[in-house]
Amino acid sequence: MKQPNDNKQQPGPGGTERIERSTSSAAASAAPGENGSEPVARRLATPALLFAVLAAFLFWSDTHILSQGGEFDSRVYYPFASSNELASLSIREPRNPLLDKGQAVFSMVCQACHQVDGLGGVPQGCPPLAGSDWVLRDKPERIIAIVLKGLTGPVTVSGKEYGTGAMVGLESFSDDEIAGVLSFVRNNWSNKAPLVEVSDVKQIRDKLKGRTAPMTAPELMQMFP
Repeated sequence: MKQPNDNKQQPGPGGTERIERSTSSAAASAAPGENGSEPVARRLATPALLFAVLAAFLFWSDTHILSQGGEFDSRVYYPFASSNELASLSIREPRNPLLDKGQAVFSMVCQACHQVDGLGGVPQGCPPLAGSDWVLRDKPERIIAIVLKGLTGPVTVSGKEYGTGAMVGLESFSDDEIAGVLSFVRNNWSNKAPLVEVSDVKQIRDKLKGRTAPMTAPELMQMFP
């Protein structure tokens, strides 16, 4: 009688050993860590001393580069120690101290409305100073009167009308302060016009002596045609 075929493969020589090794490897990979939890990857903290050393090195490098005049060799600026010393000796056009005084007054009083760029503000009815035909007139009588007594009512500046906002007069300021701020305005941004003399301010102050009401645009054009 024919014996039935046995489809099960019998392990050959060493087969049992291979099965045992495979089983033990799988068990080892699935085994928990020594403390009973799954093994995890960890990062070691960078020592704080290393950061301190790097910061100190960067500070020293920056100081050294600046002291040597940037990235150039110090011989580039010989006999000067650095580029800063060389720049300090460059010839500059002298600045009229009246302009410095005027800039201080503008920053303190005028800048809030007329803005840093001198363009004013349309919603507030504040006309611009940069490129203004009122500011750049050869004779500054009108703007002197405005600064001394203030301005009320609409005004047309460089062809554009600005609302009914009111400007407060600065009559309490000295003649040189008013001359300074007007000179600064006439020579800042894109403006270029002669400086306002202190004597000009004094003359307009005497002419308007006793007036308490602010100026209007029609009055200014009639008084100073």
